[in-house]
Amino acid sequence: MNRCFTYPYEEEWGDAKYLSGNLDFNLEKFQRSEAGMHLMNARSLMTRFTDVDDPALLKLWEDMGVRCEIRETKGRKWLCFVPMEAYTETAERYPVMMIFRPVGLLAEAFYQYMIEQAAQGEFIAMIYSDEDSDVNEVYYDMLQEVLHDFPTDPSRVYITGHSHYGELAMEFTRRFHEHIAACAQMGDTAGIIMNFYGMTQEKVELMHSYDLPIVNVSGTTEMVGIFPINQDAPGVAPDDPMRGRSFPMTRERRIEDWKRRLYAMRCPVPSDEEIIAAGCDKAEKMLGFPCDRTDIIYAEGSECYIGDIKNVDGKYHFRTVAMENIPHTTVRFMQVLAWSYVRRFARNLETGEIVERY
Repeated sequence: MNRCFTYPYEEEWGDAKYLSGNLDFNLEKFQRSEAGMHLMNARSLMTRFTDVDDPALLKLWEDMGVRCEIRETKGRKWLCFVPMEAYTETAERYPVMMIFRPVGLLAEAFYQYMIEQAAQGEFIAMIYSDEDSDVNEVYYDMLQEVLHDFPTDPSRVYITGHSHYGELAMEFTRRFHEHIAACAQMGDTAGIIMNFYGMTQEKVELMHSYDLPIVNVSGTTEMVGIFPINQDAPGVAPDDPMRGRSFPMTRERRIEDWKRRLYAMRCPVPSDEEIIAAGCDKAEKMLGFPCDRTDIIYAEGSECYIGDIKNVDGKYHFRTVAMENIPHTTVRFMQVLAWSYVRRFARNLETGEIVERY
């Protein structure tokens, strides 16, 4: 138990293998961090309530200032978190955050902070995902319902997802990119892996053809050892089953996938030698690739290494963040970093251009 924080709803941590599996992950440090406190408080939703329609849970959200509407579209259940003020006459036009995650208490636990942000009037939040990208096209119909039923700003539709739901979110974005202002991937691979959730060179070329701001926020102790890019995957045991899957474990494969990501993001692609030599400051060293600008933020017990890369138009529309000692889960500040980035952008629905709001 953290000697500084008290957990309102204590939950058994267990051996925390469900969190990471990375040999470099420091569980005790994470438990004693503010990030750990927020994680455990959020995860307690799964033990305090029976399901998303539990009356006590619905009351908790309303007391917070947001209504959870449980809707169904084309036979698919989804959640919509609407600021209470949106039900009254208001000049406010709310952005929309589309969260990719199957409906359930775990989804609400994963994105509790974003639900809190909806309660504060930052946006209307939606939660839905299937494992099939073709089925996920129904999410567009759900979005149209929200845009029709509430005072919204259709130029500010954002999308996010964690882990492979980040990949599913990206596939949805490729299919409907003209309606999306920016995307936040979390706990996802830094590069683009071919044949991973249907990824093809044709889809890489499609991404290269349009402008879409993206931030990708992951931990330094992810189970597949995402950072630094210019090294073999750190913290992944030699006999780890992850090595038998499609995740890149060698420096060569990681650099190859990273260069593919840069091309897809319409960014200049450095040579292998330039990527290997990256490390002009601590942030660039921890990320493992050259950046046009970097920053380090310390928050909730974690150093956050931020790297921005300019695209061919000179725009900073691609950001990668590595969070120190964060495993394969969402944490509150990961969502802070995601929202603080995507909210800067809107899409001109007439011209299709990305508008930088500030």
